[in-house]
Amino acid sequence: MAEREISCQACVWFDRYEIKEILGEGGTGRVYLARDMRLGRPVAIKILERVTEQFEEEIALLQRQNFRMLPAVFDAWVEEDGEGIIVMEYVEGQNLKDYLALLRQIPERQIYDWGVQLGEFLDKLHSGNPKVLYRDLKPENIMVQPDKTLRFVDVGAAVRLGAERSFQRKRVGTPGYAAPEQWEGKSVDERADIYGLGAVLYAVMEGEEKLKSQVFSGDLTEKSGVPEGMRRAVRRCLRPEKEKRYATARAFLTDWRQYKRAGRGRILMFRTEEILKIGFLYAAVYIIWYRPECLSLAGHFLIGYLWLKAAEWIYRVRNEKWEQKRSVWCRSVG
Repeated sequence: MAEREISCQACVWFDRYEIKEILGEGGTGRVYLARDMRLGRPVAIKILERVTEQFEEEIALLQRQNFRMLPAVFDAWVEEDGEGIIVMEYVEGQNLKDYLALLRQIPERQIYDWGVQLGEFLDKLHSGNPKVLYRDLKPENIMVQPDKTLRFVDVGAAVRLGAERSFQRKRVGTPGYAAPEQWEGKSVDERADIYGLGAVLYAVMEGEEKLKSQVFSGDLTEKSGVPEGMRRAVRRCLRPEKEKRYATARAFLTDWRQYKRAGRGRILMFRTEEILKIGFLYAAVYIIWYRPECLSLAGHFLIGYLWLKAAEWIYRVRNEKWEQKRSVWCRSVG
């Protein structure tokens, strides 16, 4: 590997792959962007300095898991010097960590959609054959594609659920995203990934620095712009005691989707209200500008506009109070 590291650009490896740039690197190896000169397509090449049992587990997982949220593996082998090589699909987009750094706030609808995608990804991993634990769910391992859908690009820490192997109990993961029992090197199950799911969603809602500063202290405060239903689901994912988290990703999805169903009426009402407000305001301005003889009618339209604004404020205040009471009740029984 040392020879290849000297000049990774403008060179050809294995008589087939033209190296373009380094995509990422860690303590055990690097990932390169390359062009497959035979097939004319971009690929990602992962090179590990030393092949371990975990390398074999990663290859087996990528080859068995047949769904698009993980990159496809085109080839894999071990070099004579012991390096492990994986040639896989290149996933376009930007990793979630960099994406969040560019945007100050993610829209509520986008947070909801990503929560569904994350939950469905874990549900497929946990219910597959074999069942798999991801163990390193974090923004750096998640790619945001141009259409805002998510893909997962690194399964180097993943293991089969229930496999009695030494590497399954090694301390893996990333501070802030790894569940307490996982970070302490204890035996883990699906609930460790549920913690990671909650940590990623919290970072999307509040920011990564706020996550790392608050999760370990147990003090989770939230922005007022994120609905309580979504915050409540994230808080349950982040419970330090795994017994108090969602037992499965499917259980999380049930709660998460309940928020959407409960919010449909509210969204429809707000959309209708916005149309009416714009209509009233436009009519009032039109009459004042073009029909000054009908000023009294313009006054009625302005009153209608102000009434709708007042109704919106009253609804939001009452809804926030109700959500706060519900949150207190849920914590008391949870």
